[in-house]
Amino acid sequence: MVPPGEIVSLPKDLKPIHISKAVNFIETQTTDLVDLYYEQANVFSGIVGIFGVKALDAISPYKKHKHPDVAQQRFPDLSLGGKLNPPSHLALESKGSTRPWAIQSHYDHPGWYVVWRYLVDPTRTIKADRPVVIWRVDVVYLDKKDWKYEGSTAGAGGGGRTHTFGLRLPAQKLRDAAAFTLPGIVLRGGKPILAETAAKSRLRKSSL
Repeated sequence: MVPPGEIVSLPKDLKPIHISKAVNFIETQTTDLVDLYYEQANVFSGIVGIFGVKALDAISPYKKHKHPDVAQQRFPDLSLGGKLNPPSHLALESKGSTRPWAIQSHYDHPGWYVVWRYLVDPTRTIKADRPVVIWRVDVVYLDKKDWKYEGSTAGAGGGGRTHTFGLRLPAQKLRDAAAFTLPGIVLRGGKPILAETAAKSRLRKSSL
């Protein structure tokens, strides 16, 4: 959870309890799908984002549009009350990511973004019953100016990715955006690990 006394900006009527309950739902629902992560990690991240949408739609005031075709094809994933074409401050997009800071999108729409930062723990060391663990959830409002265009690397010969937009200065922009953090996790070399493991590593190095 967020440390006591720390205030994080959230979209209107979205509460920390909605985020924490969604974390539990995502972890539970992805347990039996973890093999997909090893086949297509980017697809798995998309599924994490989809389960985030499903959870918030069920337990928060932010709802998917009632028409599935519209909901799948338009920004945002959710809006307050499920309204179509909401103002940006009532729009909420859901994304899953294994990266500690980056956010990528196919569009540069202004609005709120919730990013479910997850790791895959096949040993189930962090949580005994969960191979997928959400270790941080960032919730941040982004304007068009916060995005930078990243060109396509796809070519006629195949391969590469389509164009995307990436977040400018992500570590700076997301510094105070964590609406949920899992206790006992630290970043080392740009990857989330158990603080206990990091401490043991430092101890071994100091003894050399």
